[in-house]
Amino acid sequence: MDNRLTLAVKEFAYSLGADLVGVANIERYKDAPIKMSPQGILPCAKSVIVCAVHHPDAAIELDGEIHPQVMGPYRIQYIMNDKLDVLSFKIARMLDDLGYRTVPIASSNIWRYRGYKEMDAVFAPDISHIYSGVCAGLGELGWNGLCITPEYGARNRFISIITEAELTPTPLYNGEKLCDMCGECIRHCPTDAYRKEVNGVKDVVVEGKHHKFANKNLWRCAWGEHFDIDLDLPIPDVVNEEVLLENIRQHGARGGEFGVCLKVCLPKNLRQSDPDYCKISMRRKRHTTPSDLPVHRNVYDKVLTHAHRWDLDSVHFLSQETLDKAGVPIRQYLPDGVAAILLTASCPAEFKAPGTDFTDSAKPVEVENALRIAQFNVDFTELDVCRELETLGYSALPKTTMDHNLVRRLVGIPESGNIRTSLVLTSAPVADKAYTDLNHVDNGGDVRKAIETLAREKGADLFGVASAQTIASLADQLREIRKEEVLYIARDKNPRMMPYDPVTSIEKRRIRSAEDLLPGAKSVIVMGMHYPETAALRVGKPPAEAVGPYVFTQYEVNRLIGHLGFSVVKALNAMGYRAMYTHDLTGAGSVVGSPRGEFAGASANALEAVAAGLGQIALNGSVNTEKYGIHQRFIAVVTDADLAASEVMEGMVSACASCKACTKACPTCALCEKNIVNLTLAGKTVPYLPVDANRCNWATKYALSCEEGNMYGGNFTDIPYPEHLTEEALADALRQQDNVFKFRPVMGERCVVTCPLVEEVKR
Repeated sequence: MDNRLTLAVKEFAYSLGADLVGVANIERYKDAPIKMSPQGILPCAKSVIVCAVHHPDAAIELDGEIHPQVMGPYRIQYIMNDKLDVLSFKIARMLDDLGYRTVPIASSNIWRYRGYKEMDAVFAPDISHIYSGVCAGLGELGWNGLCITPEYGARNRFISIITEAELTPTPLYNGEKLCDMCGECIRHCPTDAYRKEVNGVKDVVVEGKHHKFANKNLWRCAWGEHFDIDLDLPIPDVVNEEVLLENIRQHGARGGEFGVCLKVCLPKNLRQSDPDYCKISMRRKRHTTPSDLPVHRNVYDKVLTHAHRWDLDSVHFLSQETLDKAGVPIRQYLPDGVAAILLTASCPAEFKAPGTDFTDSAKPVEVENALRIAQFNVDFTELDVCRELETLGYSALPKTTMDHNLVRRLVGIPESGNIRTSLVLTSAPVADKAYTDLNHVDNGGDVRKAIETLAREKGADLFGVASAQTIASLADQLREIRKEEVLYIARDKNPRMMPYDPVTSIEKRRIRSAEDLLPGAKSVIVMGMHYPETAALRVGKPPAEAVGPYVFTQYEVNRLIGHLGFSVVKALNAMGYRAMYTHDLTGAGSVVGSPRGEFAGASANALEAVAAGLGQIALNGSVNTEKYGIHQRFIAVVTDADLAASEVMEGMVSACASCKACTKACPTCALCEKNIVNLTLAGKTVPYLPVDANRCNWATKYALSCEEGNMYGGNFTDIPYPEHLTEEALADALRQQDNVFKFRPVMGERCVVTCPLVEEVKR
């Protein structure tokens, strides 16, 4: 066992924002069902790293008081999921870089809703983070089935990373029993899941220690939690999938549910009654009690550090005196609140069209993406600021329903959709302070070097530059190749869990140059970020036959390269240059559906990466690089900065000439070898196989071919591609989609995962 590596992993996890970190040795999972076990996903696994992020107390104690489906601050849980995904992905990358086969698991949203083969569990994740929290010594299971920790009770969410590294296991929790059967979860459950349809007791045994809890009917739990059905409707004595689908068909969805079993669950020694503060739950006793001294000066610096990490523009601290003078009623929202912290992030300059309302549904996809990332950035910072303040014993309320404009006006932040804000209300008596222009960058006289340095700091593994002229030439060639191509597009009028109600249209493929995206463009920066390759190697492999880890790595690497592009554009703006970033510059790439929405496929920005000298194109449309094989994704930044271009690598990957594994594996025959053409990039010849976009979309975007990955998740919707595609043929196929799985498809991208290049990485 490697104590030094174990401590290094923990140190890294804490630096990323984990509140608790534990390690389980693989023997603790010996009784786990093989298809939900770490050894089922990675047979060579020796350890599982488990990290926890805790819910801010004020969000739990003050929200859900009116009704479980009237939510405000509890929405911070969605940001917690995103943060946990970052932890999982980055820790796996760290171990992957050290040569250990490692598989990160998603925080949420990837489940086998129904039984699969010999496994009869419903809503089954790839592995249970809750059970893993127990196996890693972080806590024990309560009667509600949640992992209760001695520090935060049930107010935690967990993430797991499976690795072949032999780390030092954390001792199992052996302190005072954390669940004293107080019965609060039973009394307050809005679906009566602890009284009705309870099939005895479950018992999870880890190293001889028994963890017993109610064997609930999870379909009953799913009434509000997954299906969003109104909890005020009469809930029948028997709830199953058919009952849920019928109720959502009749009544529609009301909205997400506050986890009441989490809200009311605290160990006895952490409970503090304060009915004037919160009526349903107890308050949590904290490990630290603030003194009457002024806030320590390093608190301001810590908040600014979080803001810098997520590219915020400004942080404003507002004292009680200032808020009271302006009549800002923060104590209506946080009873012990005395101050506020306003966080702002603006979209980069070129993403702001003068006079354009960003609520316009016709906005370009790049603008939509930038708005989303700006909001992510203030949200991530908001969560970290709350955690920082709670560590010092202060209350901190995120996601307040108070109008942000009351505070924006106080500090002079315009009421513009271009600027996204988060507002933390707190009991910390901060002084009035304003920190602005946080994105200032000094280029030191060498713009390319300064940008590459920043990109590496933000997570870029690969960095190259193509001239705008090279991309213009590429676009001209692609327009000629794809001049007859039309795309069949569909959208669903119905919400999730209801039958697919398609609206279809036909669009002509639009190919863009750098100039089309940014008039006056001179250079295109292309950056790559690698993902842990073991997830690709293990897609559908027995014994677990999991596809979830691969899907997670793909949507997470796409999300993080979006943040990378956002950071670089903001830095270029600060240097006085115009810039925009895009996941698919020319528009020749593919799109893949996932439980977290659509993301750019392996071919997106691939030719752009070749033009920037980062690697060679492979037959399946991905890029093979010397360091990471085909295990990376790319973001392109178009700018009017005149940067030296990188040298293009000529030719196609040599192994592709005799392999053809990707063309054979595609379930819709979207790759046809006879269609290979030669492109010229900066004077170099690059062979390229255009994909049939409609065939590819059928499998990867619309999830109509279960062989693409869905079958490993239990969705066997499998509709052959028609002899002649029409709008009605696409609509008819989509109407046959599984109601439950349509919202969360899991694509294995067979052209990628069957490629022998996935096994050729040697570091």
